[in-house]
Amino acid sequence: MTSTGSFEHEVFIEAPPATIFAFLTDPEKMVRWMGVTHELDPKPGGIYRVDVTNGNIARGEFKEVSPNDRLVYSWGWEGPETSVEPGSSVVTITLTPRPPGTNVKLVHSGLPEPAVAPHGQGWTHYFNRLAVAAAGGDPGPDSMVKT
Repeated sequence: MTSTGSFEHEVFIEAPPATIFAFLTDPEKMVRWMGVTHELDPKPGGIYRVDVTNGNIARGEFKEVSPNDRLVYSWGWEGPETSVEPGSSVVTITLTPRPPGTNVKLVHSGLPEPAVAPHGQGWTHYFNRLAVAAAGGDPGPDSMVKT
């Protein structure tokens, strides 16, 4: 049996929960901070599929969708050489109002231990970009996207 771990990250964003929730579930908003193409159906059983870096495609399914409050979806990578199969781990995002903005907490659980650190680096990078975009700024070009 493979040992699994998790990664947790919190960020404060100067925007209300509804704004941030839209940036997590609307492909037109999500492209501003993460991914190059998106297929999102934010309802239980709906698809979560994001081409994150122009070739690395994350796929899963929405498990829980509580607008402006909480998202839970399965996660993994498409492709033959991955240690995190599609749907094999779980991402939970919780939005807690904290005027003048929102505390956003991400927990990515069920990751094989060797995958925790690289996923942590990726989530930290993307949540920093989300904080800028959701607050009305421009995070600029994504340094992780392959050209």
